[in-house]
Amino acid sequence: MRIAWEHDRKLHSANAGLCMNFSTDAIQEVTELNLELHAGADVLAPRADKLVRDAIIWSHLAGDSVQRMKATRRLAR
Repeated sequence: MRIAWEHDRKLHSANAGLCMNFSTDAIQEVTELNLELHAGADVLAPRADKLVRDAIIWSHLAGDSVQRMKATRRLAR
């Protein structure tokens, strides 16, 4: 909500980039844990496997190293 508030007021901060970077790491961790849970229950989980692949692909597209460097540069200001 803070990021949306800052965006509405045209405030430039590193918060949006930091949030994106955190969510990128979090979604990968959560989907991998989900896959481990399904594998531990001896359940075929093609959808859980697809979630992991999608998380890696989409986070690569949205949260690549360029975005991480942008957030770091804004913090340095």
